[in-house]
Amino acid sequence: MRIKDVAQAAGVSVATVSRALNAQDKVTPETRARIERIANELGYTPNASARTLRTHRSRVIGVVLPTLLNPVFAECLEGIASTSAAAGYAIQPFTTDYKVEREDRAVNLLLAGNVDGMVLVVSNPDTSAALQRLAKAQRPYVLAYNYHPAHPCVSVDNERAVAELITRLTALGHQRIAMISGQLKASDRAKQRYRGYRKGMQRAGLAELPLLEVPFVETAVREIAAYLDSSRALRPTALVCSNDLLAIRAIRAAHLAGLSVPHELSVTGFDGIELGEDLNPVLSTIVQPNVDIGRRSMELLTHAIAAQAPLTETSSITLTHTFRAGESCTKAPAAVTASPQTNTTTTRAKAAREQ
Repeated sequence: MRIKDVAQAAGVSVATVSRALNAQDKVTPETRARIERIANELGYTPNASARTLRTHRSRVIGVVLPTLLNPVFAECLEGIASTSAAAGYAIQPFTTDYKVEREDRAVNLLLAGNVDGMVLVVSNPDTSAALQRLAKAQRPYVLAYNYHPAHPCVSVDNERAVAELITRLTALGHQRIAMISGQLKASDRAKQRYRGYRKGMQRAGLAELPLLEVPFVETAVREIAAYLDSSRALRPTALVCSNDLLAIRAIRAAHLAGLSVPHELSVTGFDGIELGEDLNPVLSTIVQPNVDIGRRSMELLTHAIAAQAPLTETSSITLTHTFRAGESCTKAPAAVTASPQTNTTTTRAKAAREQ
């Protein structure tokens, strides 16, 4: 089956069929839908290699995400995939396991594959060699979840979101509020959320508790339980976790430590993954629109490619976050009324185990 046959059946020119199947804006939606229907009925499939040679475009978008084991990024990929398909693009995903060297390798492979652009999540936009390589290659890209003034990004305001959460917790009577995070060096989002914790505590006039930095998510339950056991005399009444997976593990750790959530210990997360609503108690968390982050990132990128216009930091979009009250957070225990002296030292999980 040839493109000429599709054109004849649709009563249009070969050029119109080509534009329609390449999702160009010069074809009306009605004409495009009719041509796509006829092409499907006739079993016509465009030759991707020939199209690439002719247009110098692959109609493929590279996607670089830390992991798909975290539902946050799976939800984001759903938004990317549906939007790319509607725009006539295929996607080629890579995961990096939060490792900078894997970010670099993924970008190198995608550039070698001649993708038209990329949607990425990187560990640190300030020092990312992958982003430097993309800029040198003049290949358009959008950062998802990263929040940086020098790059086109689609994200929420992580710092503000956590600062607002601290205000919410203090209104519930919590004074001893601790933060649990993944490794700060592996994620600029974790750094921004920790800054929000510090800002919120300072605004409330409360002493910061040492940050518990958990190196490996798979060991987090044991690490957090050890922390709770070791700090019984001055135990926090609320835990602010830098993502929902850590919050879920913190609830399990509290159970192992003999603590009732939320009556003895409130636990909050950040992400708003759907899984959190199936827990008992339902997870209280900052909700970011993960599917929309993927969708808007893809829209920014494909529009820039179609217009052949560069993306800059002024293209960035900050989406609205919300708070899901859930059941894992409530008023502070009445017996806890005082706050210790300020201590801003970061405490790693290893230190908690040794205490």
